[in-house]
Amino acid sequence: MKYNTITIININKKIVYKNNLSLLSILKKNKIYIEHQCCSGYCGSCRINLIKGQVYYLIKQPMAALFNKKEILPCCCKPDSNIIIKI
Repeated sequence: MKYNTITIININKKIVYKNNLSLLSILKKNKIYIEHQCCSGYCGSCRINLIKGQVYYLIKQPMAALFNKKEILPCCCKPDSNIIIKI
């Protein structure tokens, strides 16, 4: 199985993962907590910045479509490559 990394630039943290979890679940599993509420892509409270890399969404039309392309919703997306984020 391929390992990927999540680099969080504003807290100088790097996470190596191999599972198929949402970005929010990966962060929580690694004791990095961000604000979140609905966990379904509607409230936008978990919004963070994607600096580099790609994610894909688990739901058809998340609220993320309303944000600029650098903002993502970790509650309903999965990393699709090594990513760099700012929380």
